[in-house]
Amino acid sequence: MTATASRRSSSDTTPPGSPVVTYYLLVVSTAILVLIGLAVVLSSTSVAALRSDVSGSPYRLFIVQLIALGLGLTALAIGSRMSVGFWKRAAPWVLYGSMILLVVVATSGYAVGGNRNWIRIGPMSFQPSEVAKLGLALYLGVVLAKFRRELTTLRGIMLPGGLMAGAVIFLVMLGQDLGTTIVLAMMVAAAFWVAGVPKRYFGFGAVVGVLLVLSALTVGETRSGRIDAWLNPETADPSGVGMQSLHGLWALASGGLWGLGPGMSREKWGYLPVADSDFAFAIIGEEFGLVGTLMVLVAFGMMAVAVNRLVQRHNDRFVQISSAAIGAWLVGQACMNIAVVIGLLPVTGVPLPFISSGGSSLIMSLAGVGVLMAFARHEPGAEAAFAARPSVLRRSIAVVSKGRGRE
Repeated sequence: MTATASRRSSSDTTPPGSPVVTYYLLVVSTAILVLIGLAVVLSSTSVAALRSDVSGSPYRLFIVQLIALGLGLTALAIGSRMSVGFWKRAAPWVLYGSMILLVVVATSGYAVGGNRNWIRIGPMSFQPSEVAKLGLALYLGVVLAKFRRELTTLRGIMLPGGLMAGAVIFLVMLGQDLGTTIVLAMMVAAAFWVAGVPKRYFGFGAVVGVLLVLSALTVGETRSGRIDAWLNPETADPSGVGMQSLHGLWALASGGLWGLGPGMSREKWGYLPVADSDFAFAIIGEEFGLVGTLMVLVAFGMMAVAVNRLVQRHNDRFVQISSAAIGAWLVGQACMNIAVVIGLLPVTGVPLPFISSGGSSLIMSLAGVGVLMAFARHEPGAEAAFAARPSVLRRSIAVVSKGRGRE
């Protein structure tokens, strides 16, 4: 993703290469990740369900994930059919709605794993910060594209995009959710980079970001304990704060090349906490081996290529900027999660998109892909290419009719 793409003048000239590749890269990569995620969640949540309620169904947590998948696929299908103009109009409503929910979290939300970022809606729980990610990506796309000529000064950067991004990050930080805060910061950086903000301002932003992270590290015993376990793994309690990191690495190591087989993980039996969520990548390595983990990396790589194609090939600056922010969210968060599992980062509590259990994350990740697919459908030349290709149903009918004619 480069800032030069945002300075490219609008043109009806179709860029070289097939215009439908972006769309199918998104379809294939998402399908791979969702299928792997279902296998891992089924394997790990069945054990968790039995351990919490021996007399209950081992599939009850997996059924919840299936319901979230159904809602997410519905959001993807509907969102992918919407026009670029629709997403421009929807951007402020999605963001403002999520900010209202974030205020509710700050006042009456409840904590999970040391992070207060959840609210209850009836019998279900929901994480508004996931909605805020999509809302912020779309909103930054609108305002940075509109005020792109003012982005050469600090005032132009802050009004209105910078202030609104700061407000969202502040609301998330009130819940002490450092992982989501870092993801939002990556999204903002990607959006401003593609919008063409001068490079000198990124140094200033990096300093501010580091100071905020350092201040957040001093809040909460859980977070400081995780940082200490990461910096000093040899002295970390292997049955306490160091348990996740240690057993995550053991899971990856025991998988070998091909893995132990689907459902055959040993670490999920109470040795690896949150095996279905934060450390789902470790279960993939244990059950599907190096091959499985590489497949996950390839799928996220395909998604990154698709996002880069949208930034480079699309002639709508809103699409370029919003795509960069959504890509930083999905691919950047995946990199964070995987880095935690392999020990490159301390435990942050961010899920692996499309794979980890958690309805809020899965629904909004699929909704984000739906937006990217909508953008891909309107990539220069894509609409004509899709119109020229007969649908699967029409091709099937044609084949059947042709076969009957020969009879």
